Amino acid sequence: MSIYLDQAAAAYPDREVLDFYRAELEHSGANQEAAHRLGYELRRRLDAAARELSQALADRDDCTVIWGTSGTEIFNLLADSPAVAGKRVLTSRLEHPALLAALRRSAAEVKFAPCGKDGRLQMPEDSGAELAAFHQVQSELGVRQELRPLPGVPLFVDAIQAAGKLPLPPEFDLAAVSGHKFGAPGGAALLAHPRFAGKGKLAEFAHRYRHVEYRCGRPEPALLLTLAFAATRRRAAREATLRRISELNAAARELLAGLPLPGGARSFCTVPAEAASPFILHLTLPGVQSGVVVRMLSEEDVMVAAGSACASETRTPSAALTALGFSREQAYSGLRISFGFDTSPEDVKKMAEALKTVLKNY
Repeated sequence: MSIYLDQAAAAYPDREVLDFYRAELEHSGANQEAAHRLGYELRRRLDAAARELSQALADRDDCTVIWGTSGTEIFNLLADSPAVAGKRVLTSRLEHPALLAALRRSAAEVKFAPCGKDGRLQMPEDSGAELAAFHQVQSELGVRQELRPLPGVPLFVDAIQAAGKLPLPPEFDLAAVSGHKFGAPGGAALLAHPRFAGKGKLAEFAHRYRHVEYRCGRPEPALLLTLAFAATRRRAAREATLRRISELNAAARELLAGLPLPGGARSFCTVPAEAASPFILHLTLPGVQSGVVVRMLSEEDVMVAAGSACASETRTPSAALTALGFSREQAYSGLRISFGFDTSPEDVKKMAEALKTVLKNY
């Protein structure tokens, strides 16, 4: 069986989630927008699922939930909405490419907050922004931001790599989540905190976006119901899972830092443990093309990544490493190892041994 350590790209649903999803596929196949009884029942259940998702992720059940099919769809909807369109937005060069593309398309102005060598954001005193849009966990490097709102500026959090694993920042106004990243078979959502003054206009816009302008499709009810179910399961196990994954990450850091590389350099952990999510370990292999290493490890039945999955086949160096000040050559040498809810200590040991073998044969 493959050792799957690309969980930041997509996390496999566990047996309980799959069983729930199968049952919903059998019983929730109607269209939630239909006028008949089954449509009404689905709308009622989706309203309950929205409260369940809000409680599981935000520790309160009164966030406004706008359903979607993917994180990219949520980014595009948000960017076209009154929250972003025509506004001055503060973000960073470490954001997911899909979010940056959406912001650049719709915002009146996009400014970038700088980051330190460890990837932590350095927030300006006075940005002049009308919205701040930042990741909670960086999708490639695993940098974990300690997000705080700027005075008078709504905070949008890309929580796609954090939801179901870490608590959301308590002071978020808007947050995007995606089920693929925490073990649901799909589905996504935009959460608007009750404190966000524009939540009503945002909900009205989302309705018009989908039902009047036809700019995105109807999310499947079974996926959305399962998304809420999976989030509730993750919330119940969050503290125990976090302790276990933190131990795995620490063990992996000890095994992987300082490996001898072709050319005489040594591997190093890109982001210090105290600045990173325990679910992602990013390794830099100076002088080594990490894309080649990923393919060689795949032949050993070990699955990792050279970066975020959306950029896996591009010929450009890592934008995240470039933003941290790495040279163009070094920016091709990053390896992302991401842990899941079912990753075992044995998986980590086998991966480390396989990587040592691959580097010897590189």
